[in-house]
Amino acid sequence: MLKYNTIILEEVESTNAYAFEFFNSFEDKTVIAAKKQTNGRGRYNRKWISDNSSNLYMSIVLKPKDNKTYPFANVTQYLSVVTANILDKNFDIKSSIKWPNDILVNGAKISGILAESFVKNNKMEGIILGLGLNVNLKEETIKKIDQKATSLYILKNRTFDTEEIMHFICKSFFENYDEFTQKGFEFIKEEYTKKCDFLGSKITIREKNKQYIAQSIDNDGLLIVKDDFNKDSKIITGDILCQ
Repeated sequence: MLKYNTIILEEVESTNAYAFEFFNSFEDKTVIAAKKQTNGRGRYNRKWISDNSSNLYMSIVLKPKDNKTYPFANVTQYLSVVTANILDKNFDIKSSIKWPNDILVNGAKISGILAESFVKNNKMEGIILGLGLNVNLKEETIKKIDQKATSLYILKNRTFDTEEIMHFICKSFFENYDEFTQKGFEFIKEEYTKKCDFLGSKITIREKNKQYIAQSIDNDGLLIVKDDFNKDSKIITGDILCQ
């Protein structure tokens, strides 16, 4: 039987911030969700529109027993595969992954993931894995977001139960979680790579302001690119812009 604890909050600054503040009081595999976030954010401190109760805002508190072998670098990629598969199988929505962990539908962002490490006395105690999913956001609200985005409501023209979706994601996440922690990125590489439909295309790495051809994903989940001089290199972290 899958086991995870769930805490549902009416309103919070962000589920990740709440999880970070009270980290020591939570058990491993605690899921924190909020009906409303007042200061949601994603990678690079980008604001995630979250001032209403129509979307899914959640964080998973993970406290692995063996930090030396735990695949910290790939856990967001694992969650991205889980979430993309939920969209595909449960809602008949074909999605893709923009490396390393954004989820897109027809090139528009529907979900983002943010992982934050909890360190105490120079020791890694665990990780907080945050996910935002646009569920019942309507088109007029989406247009206020700077980036191109979409939602389940826009795609299917109906409303959804956000708590039900949260449980879909959590059950799928923890169903294979132990095997993922043992095998690391290898466990999801095939599925993950299939979802990266930008491979073989021109991309720009925002931080480098330089164009590359996206080649492949290596066994550690890193992005392999080729530059104008036909030289391969690995991208460890960064924000990609698909051409």
